Amino acid sequence: MMLVVCLVILLCMCIYLFMRIRSLNSKIKELEKLDVMKTTFIRALGREIRTPLHSVSGMAEIIAREDLYLSKSEKKSISGKIQYNASMISTLLDEVAVYSEGGDGHHLQDERFSPNQLIQRSLDGNRPFVQNGVRLTFRHDLPDDVFVSADRHIVEVVLNKLVFTSCRFTSEGEVAAGCYRDKSSSMITFYVEDTGGGIPEDRKKVLFKWFDNPSDMTDEIEFDLSVANRLAEKIGGYLRYDEHYQKGTRMEFVLPVR
Repeated sequence: MMLVVCLVILLCMCIYLFMRIRSLNSKIKELEKLDVMKTTFIRALGREIRTPLHSVSGMAEIIAREDLYLSKSEKKSISGKIQYNASMISTLLDEVAVYSEGGDGHHLQDERFSPNQLIQRSLDGNRPFVQNGVRLTFRHDLPDDVFVSADRHIVEVVLNKLVFTSCRFTSEGEVAAGCYRDKSSSMITFYVEDTGGGIPEDRKKVLFKWFDNPSDMTDEIEFDLSVANRLAEKIGGYLRYDEHYQKGTRMEFVLPVR
């Protein structure tokens, strides 16, 4: 009888140890995945922050040249570019806080803004990244007197990512952006379309998945779109891929506004 009791106890201990080891293995795999996520994010962040830093550095060198005369309009233009790129650096730092669990670097705040002005600002800011021969087009679908309320800062971040991605992967034709509002609802849809090579069929289903498998991301575009969708979700919106668009790629950013 004692032997049976000992065997039962031993069996229970073995089962307990097996379950504990299984649980630890699962946690180890999760930590390994988090480590890959961190590495992927840091690599992409470094890539993104390098561009505005180079621009600010270049503008600073121009201003510092004593042999170069600059008119008031030229100084104003350079100042605007420096401020824009400084804003982009600040935005990247905000993204770190938004992505992190419990991050409070950016407090969500509604602000009235013009969708058309925001789109034009995004197109102008990304003009240096347009490849030679590619047109950058603003589609005037919404009247200029339309103003909406949402977190303007995050809306601009998402829109910039979509425009920047299209500029990078379009070698001919055009990159176009615009927006329209459904009068029967409180939703507004921003869109960015291009005449690039499009997205492979086998990658479409994972475009907006937040780091489901970072090591399986075949291109930076999947990281950027995953990040953009995560930000859109923070303010109640979402991204979608237009499967009916045949000229290249069309991404839509759907957002509830007031």
